[in-house]
Amino acid sequence: ITLWAIGRRNTRLEALRRGGWVLVGVAWVYVASTAWQPTDAASGLTLHFLDVGQGDAAVLRTPAGHWVLIDAGPVLGRDDAGRRVVLPFLQRHGVTRLAAVVISHAHADHVGGAAAVLARVPADAVIEPGRLYADPVYYRFLDAVATGGDPWQVARSGQHFAIDGVRFTVLHPDTTWTEWGTDLNEDSAVLLVDYGAFSALFAGDAGLPAERLMAGHAGRVDLLKVGHHGSRGASGDAWLEELRPRAAVISVGQRNRYGHPAAEALARLARHHAELWRTDREGTITVNTDGQRMTVRGHRGSVTYPVQ
Repeated sequence: ITLWAIGRRNTRLEALRRGGWVLVGVAWVYVASTAWQPTDAASGLTLHFLDVGQGDAAVLRTPAGHWVLIDAGPVLGRDDAGRRVVLPFLQRHGVTRLAAVVISHAHADHVGGAAAVLARVPADAVIEPGRLYADPVYYRFLDAVATGGDPWQVARSGQHFAIDGVRFTVLHPDTTWTEWGTDLNEDSAVLLVDYGAFSALFAGDAGLPAERLMAGHAGRVDLLKVGHHGSRGASGDAWLEELRPRAAVISVGQRNRYGHPAAEALARLARHHAELWRTDREGTITVNTDGQRMTVRGHRGSVTYPVQ
């Protein structure tokens, strides 16, 4: 596993880089061993897709009450979704520690709120692609990781950890990925989450090139967090034919300037019979599963689906 260096001198980042070589080898074992608890089948797995506007943030609660954050929402000027949305959500649920934080990639609409969250809520592991990206928002995230002493790990395909019977597997970036830096979206960490017969896939901002590389490795899923906010360059027909999700969540801001979700992506999702749930229409979307069926809730009400 390669630990990417950051091309800027900063004492906290320097410390992160020096410590990172050790953490690369231990973080996955740490999460799997120290966060493991017996499964409480009655409570099941809950996934909250937070309404953070034009960005991504999801919070997962495992059966025994451990919490995992996948992306932390955007920051734009003084508007920080980590401070405005994610932290209040965690505080309402009494969360004082995160079992893991997974950042799909370094764009501000995914990593932006992470610094504010990590400044208040420590994590047992922080996992991200580690792609060098010269951006102040990303640097603030790295500073927060180093300052808090949170174990830091680069994400590569094939890595996995388990918490309370919930299995997390990284599908991308692959060790054979040769397009680093061509498009940061395509460097996204893509995460498969399994619990019982239930599967969910978090696509980050991965698009068609990454989807082609992952072909044959994901299999069918019940729930898809749609890649790149439903842009036309993601969620290709071949990918959707492999996944065949019953429900698809699009995390997107109202009347955003990017035109997300794109009509082409919506048409492909409809063609593959995925029922859409959009944060710009539903607000925060909550999914509960006992491993045999899943119930999705939003402003319009709830729908229960059998898992595949």
